[in-house]
Amino acid sequence: MPLSELFDTPAVKSPFISSGNLADEERLVHFPATTRVHAGLLNAMLERGQDLIVVTPSDRAEFLHLHALEALFGPGVDGRNAVFLLSSNTEFRERFRQLAPASMRPPHDKSRYAREETPIANVTKDGSLATVTKNLNYPDKPARFLFSYTSTRIPSDDVGDRVRCVIYDDSVKYDEERLLRLLKWKQRNDVPAIVYFTSNPTSDLVEKLRGRAFLWTWPPRLLSAVVESDRDNGYEWIGTDEEVSPTTHRAQVVAKREQNRVSGLSIDVHTCGDGDLLTALKRANDRRARFEYLARELDADILKRGQQLVRYTLGSFRELLTPLDVADFHARRTTISSRLAQLGRFAGRIASDPEANPATGTFRDVVSALEELEELWDDVPASDKKQGVLVDNLLYGALDRGDSISVVTATESQQQALKTFLQSEHAALYRDLGDDLSIHDTHSIRSADPTDHVVLYGALRWGDRGLLRTAVATDAIVLAYPIEMGLLHSQVDALEDSFESIADTKFWNVIDNLTRIATDEPADVERVNIDLPEYEEPSTSDLGEDISVDDAEGEDLSEIVRGYETDYEDSEDFDPTEYETSSTHQTTTSGGRTETDCLDVHFDDGLSMHLRKGTEIYTVREGHDKLFKKNASRLKEHDVVVHLEDTDEMRDQLYALIRERGDVGLYYYANLWKVNLEAALEKTGDDLDDFVEKMEQQGLDKNRGTYERWYEMEVHRTRSKKSFWAIADAYDLDGVKENFSQVWNAVQEMETIYSRLKKALRQTALRSAANGTLDDVMLSESPDIRLSDFEIGKYLFRLNIQSIEEGVEAKSSQIGRLRGF
Repeated sequence: MPLSELFDTPAVKSPFISSGNLADEERLVHFPATTRVHAGLLNAMLERGQDLIVVTPSDRAEFLHLHALEALFGPGVDGRNAVFLLSSNTEFRERFRQLAPASMRPPHDKSRYAREETPIANVTKDGSLATVTKNLNYPDKPARFLFSYTSTRIPSDDVGDRVRCVIYDDSVKYDEERLLRLLKWKQRNDVPAIVYFTSNPTSDLVEKLRGRAFLWTWPPRLLSAVVESDRDNGYEWIGTDEEVSPTTHRAQVVAKREQNRVSGLSIDVHTCGDGDLLTALKRANDRRARFEYLARELDADILKRGQQLVRYTLGSFRELLTPLDVADFHARRTTISSRLAQLGRFAGRIASDPEANPATGTFRDVVSALEELEELWDDVPASDKKQGVLVDNLLYGALDRGDSISVVTATESQQQALKTFLQSEHAALYRDLGDDLSIHDTHSIRSADPTDHVVLYGALRWGDRGLLRTAVATDAIVLAYPIEMGLLHSQVDALEDSFESIADTKFWNVIDNLTRIATDEPADVERVNIDLPEYEEPSTSDLGEDISVDDAEGEDLSEIVRGYETDYEDSEDFDPTEYETSSTHQTTTSGGRTETDCLDVHFDDGLSMHLRKGTEIYTVREGHDKLFKKNASRLKEHDVVVHLEDTDEMRDQLYALIRERGDVGLYYYANLWKVNLEAALEKTGDDLDDFVEKMEQQGLDKNRGTYERWYEMEVHRTRSKKSFWAIADAYDLDGVKENFSQVWNAVQEMETIYSRLKKALRQTALRSAANGTLDDVMLSESPDIRLSDFEIGKYLFRLNIQSIEEGVEAKSSQIGRLRGF
């Protein structure tokens, strides 16, 4: 098929740019025919004033500098002489800077577009322009190529009325607010079109823009025809070993990937895991499922955060391609050990939350399973883990065949860890593979040179799921434990559903017509050619929505939680009705739920405490000056337990110290809502029923116990901004409403300080109790708070166990609290 036939249609105009007619760094620019089609689409849509989304056949947006040149010189748009390029890849700006007409190549570099026709400027924070290049003949000529690496920087309206096109790629962070700002700016300045390039058809931005944009994706038949045209034209630049321009070098990589896609991609799933490891992974996953079910039933905000932390930690294990110690050595932010410690601390937060504490035992069961997984991990034979399969089967296999192979890790730190592991533990293999082995993270693989094989670390994180259509190799292998199969199924479904939904859009008939012109056949829909093991349909999860996590550690947890959207399995050990009808958890009007099969531990002096069997307890042993930790189920008579009682009195004392020695303004804002609410209730004379009625009129739907705690001001904050605003709005708390952000942030910061100090207080007090001394330890330098500021004797107990009763019932709110003092 002559490619020219595609450009005789209303949807694809003959483009300004042409392979071989441009120069970059004094060498000719060549690019695949697909890029010329993209340019023709841009040209036509810009003249029509139609937004365009291009789903690229490669793993990332390429050649945006060429498309910027096309937008400037191709379409006939009167009165507008600038293009605005948004990309975190600053290489596009540099490549544009070096572009020149092939007929005007150096020695005089002033002939470059950036020097003659199109001065370059960066968009600054306030929307003004910072000059990068000027027109040599006319220094006052305004910039025409405008660049920004972030969507927070948009040209001012003084500049916006000159812009004819915005070119945007998926390397730039997107959220609702930023997109809305960009679209309002476009409308205000009558910018003809936005052109968005992405390799991920399931991205949020595609979903948001598809109703207003021409959504282009490549039917396999049309792509095959266009790629074949490159071969028919004998483009020697694709396989040449001679030095080529930077743009042509990228074109060689892209062309080879496109040829891979046309040749046919296949993905095999290599199931890993056996013996104790498989059992431990399944146990952790099943317990996670139990906790998530209970979390949805209780619907407390803190439990959503707990879900994220659990999923993130379990995900860290399944992503490992190295021993734990190697991965931890390279971890830049958080190690698996620190994540487990964070989960342990978080269990205390759940236990102290009235609405969430019925889930404490279930949450601790998950933590316990994850800790067991950590203890087991390095003792398991390497052949049962992904690292053994990778080395013994795949890398040695590639070496024996003389094949090249790429390995993709989840993060850059894991990429470094895998290099260290292979260099130190498998030095001969690493040396013998040489250049045939490439190790990448999910970012660098998108621009990597093609290889014979590619190995993916496992079921991908949700934001990287588009890599399931990677064309870096025709043969892809996914290493996966059985617990990952649900996620793999959901990711494949998401990709295929997105392509099928594109075929239902109003513009698909245009794509179909172009395909018929090129191939005499209708347009077909791209599929993911993967051999998935049989899998039982996973249960649905409510974790698909984005959740804001302000205090997230490490990588972005709001993306991680979406990465495990539907991955938990139905299990014979998991019965949802357990939480609906079992006598283990009975809903009560006060004191939380009643739990059975608890321990009732009796101490000296008439003191006693209910405990769950899985609760971790600190004990001291004769002759030792340190603490020992054990499960409550292992306690026996005459054990000495060290216990720090968390009382409201201790909390009030800590808050008073923060007020006296800390930030007075912080304390003022944090308490403003209570002071205002107390005055409003006194003025209105509202009782609890009146208060509940007003909250429900605000659209809230909480249980009466929650409203009662708000009414009595027994809590220091609500869990959500919505509830906080509802109280302020219902009672016209003007001081709170007018300073809402300051008040809300102050409340959160006070709680953070309290949590940090309480943790330090607990650790120091228990450590001191173990050796029988209470040293004056500084807990915080600012504000200055020391252990001696507290009457530790009132809260710290060394308790000698007299007897233990098993199988008793207890209110969840009383578990872990001393009785009889």
